[in-house]
Amino acid sequence: MLGLAEARAAQAATAEVPAASWQTAYEKSGFLETPRYQETIDYLKRLEKSSPWIKVSSFGKSGEGRDLVLVVASSDRAFDPAAARKTGKAIVLLQAGIHAGEIDGKDAGMMLLRDLAVTKSRAALLDGAILLFMPMYNVDGHERFGAYNRTNQNGPKEMGWRTTARNLNLNRDYLKADAPETRAWLKVYTTWWPDLLIDAHVTDGADYRPVMTYAIESGPNTPKPVADWVKSAVEGRAVPAIAAAGTTISPYIDLVDSTDPAAGLVAGAATPRFSTGYTVLQNRPSFLIETHMLKDYKARVDATYATVAGLLLECGRDRKGLRDAIRAAEEAASRPGKTPLAYRTTEATRTVPFPGVSYTREPSPISGGMRIRYGKEPLDLKVPLRDHIEVTLEVDRPRAYLVPPQWTDEIAVLEAHGLRLQRLTAPLTTPVEGYRLSEPKWQEAPFEGRHPVTCKAERLRSVPRVFPAGTVVVPLDQPGSAVAVNLLEPLGPDSFVSWGFFDAVFEQKEFAEAYVVEELARAMLEKDPGLKAEFEKALADPAFAGDKSKRLDFFFRRSPYWENPGIYPIGLVTDPALKLATRPE
Repeated sequence: MLGLAEARAAQAATAEVPAASWQTAYEKSGFLETPRYQETIDYLKRLEKSSPWIKVSSFGKSGEGRDLVLVVASSDRAFDPAAARKTGKAIVLLQAGIHAGEIDGKDAGMMLLRDLAVTKSRAALLDGAILLFMPMYNVDGHERFGAYNRTNQNGPKEMGWRTTARNLNLNRDYLKADAPETRAWLKVYTTWWPDLLIDAHVTDGADYRPVMTYAIESGPNTPKPVADWVKSAVEGRAVPAIAAAGTTISPYIDLVDSTDPAAGLVAGAATPRFSTGYTVLQNRPSFLIETHMLKDYKARVDATYATVAGLLLECGRDRKGLRDAIRAAEEAASRPGKTPLAYRTTEATRTVPFPGVSYTREPSPISGGMRIRYGKEPLDLKVPLRDHIEVTLEVDRPRAYLVPPQWTDEIAVLEAHGLRLQRLTAPLTTPVEGYRLSEPKWQEAPFEGRHPVTCKAERLRSVPRVFPAGTVVVPLDQPGSAVAVNLLEPLGPDSFVSWGFFDAVFEQKEFAEAYVVEELARAMLEKDPGLKAEFEKALADPAFAGDKSKRLDFFFRRSPYWENPGIYPIGLVTDPALKLATRPE
């Protein structure tokens, strides 16, 4: 729990609790409860009726048919993307309840909206910024309400559930976009184009003293202008100001050994299935809030309020620097270059302070492993941090990708990400580059409703195929080029191939009866002495020699009837002289 001094400092970081008429349900409960879906909407609509600065709308439907709620707070009444851009103000999206049990951001956001637009105690924050607020992104999970939904979490009394009604984790869905909630979210993101996304969560994991931890991408997965702005504006100014105002705040804490904080910490690059990994593909930063689950609910909500307010202030203050960084990143993404796809954290370490609490370790008769028991006394450690990240896979961006029109699900996802697409108006018969995929291995257990697949990919420099009229052309001279590359390069960890969208490519569809191949093989051996020598060499392997099916398959695969599964259906245009007859999608 927070000590007395920390609690007072956290309270000072938020506004005074207003008169009872404007207290939120959370405040009326003594800071112990979070309101249900309809109660939340009713309060937001009260704010809208009482202030010309607030607009409440639905941006889509959940799987169970509930409205997904978006609130806009603007002192200019700029309630649509075009009007918002004309103000020149920074646009900040606060997203709460993507994991609906981790609901601190909703209650903090509702209080902040009131203080921005009704009591006006924080109205100055809207001088340089416009706030978009999603109070309950995962609304169906929000209404799976209960007291036992978060094992580790200290309040509220009851809360929602981690996943959607389809049991999908929305914070693994940003790129593949399987969920209707994700498709609706992408529509908001790619029309408003917020300059900063704040994604509010509550941690799992270790015990330590900070009430607020955060993660923000600034490594090799992040465009350099955006990374530079993050380091100077967020890490250099906003975070120290939030700390100075009384919130104990730290970079996200991930232990190397969950039973021993002294063993050190590790950090990595977020893949684009996560919010922080996705927005950098779109040339924009995001800030992941992770309040500490063992702190009481009021302390966590206060810390979230203070952090969001601090980020709003900084984005408004440095809106030109933020916009300039985004613009420079978009321009670089529209030019030829390399796109990184995969990363690893190296073994290199540096020493950092760790504001922990006392603990002991002992063998556990329950688990059979080591057990950690946390105490209550402050414990300051110096621990090794592994946070040096290197790129393990990158590709040269082609001029364009070609997606045949029959791959409708994949095309719909590309459209959902706001990419500029075109269509071939005539068939393309000129050979282009591509891939042959082989040795697929599917994950046995499902993950996020799919069975992820790994495979090998051989680059083919000339693929003689016909791409029919209507084929979607994805040009890479656009700001979202990294989104397209991460989806369409087969070895990307969140690519269409990796998520199983192209599983049918690996399937053999035509077969031959054994008695037919027997005759075919004899004719082939008679005509090709080299094939005969190759077959005799293969017979030296007892496993091959003793397997009738393998022996017949040897000939079928070398016959003109073999269909050669594994040809990736996506084409890569790299020749700058190749002319494509297209129309806009």
